Amino acid sequence: MFLFFSKNQTDWDSHLPLFLLAYRNAHHEATGFTPAQMLFGRTLRLTCGILFGRPSDTPSSPNEYLNNLDARLESAHAFARERIKLASERMKTHYDSEATDYLFKEGDQVRMYNPNDGGV
Repeated sequence: MFLFFSKNQTDWDSHLPLFLLAYRNAHHEATGFTPAQMLFGRTLRLTCGILFGRPSDTPSSPNEYLNNLDARLESAHAFARERIKLASERMKTHYDSEATDYLFKEGDQVRMYNPNDGGV
C-alpha cells in the first residue's frame, strides 16, 4: 500500500478515498475475504476491470444477481465465521502460553479494585 505525505500534512483528508478503496479491496487475514465481499457478496469493480470488460461470471439479469446474492453472502459469512473461530482459538492458545496463573490460598492478602469507591 502506498502512503502519501506532504511537507506540512495539511491535505491528508484528500487521500482518504484512495485509502478506503484499498482497505475495502484488501483481504482480511482472519476472514480471508475483503470487506466489500462481506458486505456486497462480490469484489469491487475497479477501473481496470471496467476497461477490460465484464467478468465472465457476471449475471445476465438483475433477477439472476438477486437469486445468487443471498447464497453467496451466506457462504462467505459461514466461511468467515469459521476463519474467525480458528483465529480466535489461535490467539487464545498464544495468550494462554504466555499467561501466568496466580494461585491464592486461603488467608493470602490480595488487593481488590472497586471502581465505585474511587480507589483500591
